[in-house]
Amino acid sequence: MTVRRLVIRGAVAGAIAVGSIVVVAPSAVADNPCEGASARVFFGNSTNICQSGTATYSDPVVSKICSMPTSTVHAEVTLKQTKTKTITQTMDLANGQCGRFPLQGQLSSTVSVS
Repeated sequence: MTVRRLVIRGAVAGAIAVGSIVVVAPSAVADNPCEGASARVFFGNSTNICQSGTATYSDPVVSKICSMPTSTVHAEVTLKQTKTKTITQTMDLANGQCGRFPLQGQLSSTVSVS
């Protein structure tokens, strides 16, 4: 493995470890494309679904979302930062982009597809 690959993988792993959202390049299309204006939602329990419209998830938690070429996705996740403090992270995806949310501390997520 080249030094460049190690540095990139280390940076992504570090970003995930501190709870950052990682948006993957547009060429990283979902593993199994969904029909029409929808998105593929991957969960922390290794399952996934095709979604259109708006849905909220809490169990299982959302690990990855991929937009389809004809859809746009807006996602929000609520994370428990401390015992009393929560934070909300957002992500906007289009044209086959994929993004990941941290699993640790995730309380709920809302995914809207148009």
